[in-house]
Amino acid sequence: MNDAELIAQAEMSPCVGVCKLDEASGWCFGCGRTDGEIENWQNLDTSVREALEADLPGRVEQLLAERRAKRAARGGARGRKRA
Repeated sequence: MNDAELIAQAEMSPCVGVCKLDEASGWCFGCGRTDGEIENWQNLDTSVREALEADLPGRVEQLLAERRAKRAARGGARGRKRA
């Protein structure tokens, strides 16, 4: 990998295009970042970005698990009670 590719990779955003924030946690359902982390991503120190990148998959998994649990409690994805 050349220097230009390394720089481009380091500055890439973890955004996956699913930009909806969870009201309770403030985390994005797509990438796991908060609004502030999204806004300041390019200005964050490399070590901070790397630490966040390591944490983001866990955040997204937590959000999805909570969402699945809520749907199951309502009786399914569409909110219908199953017989």
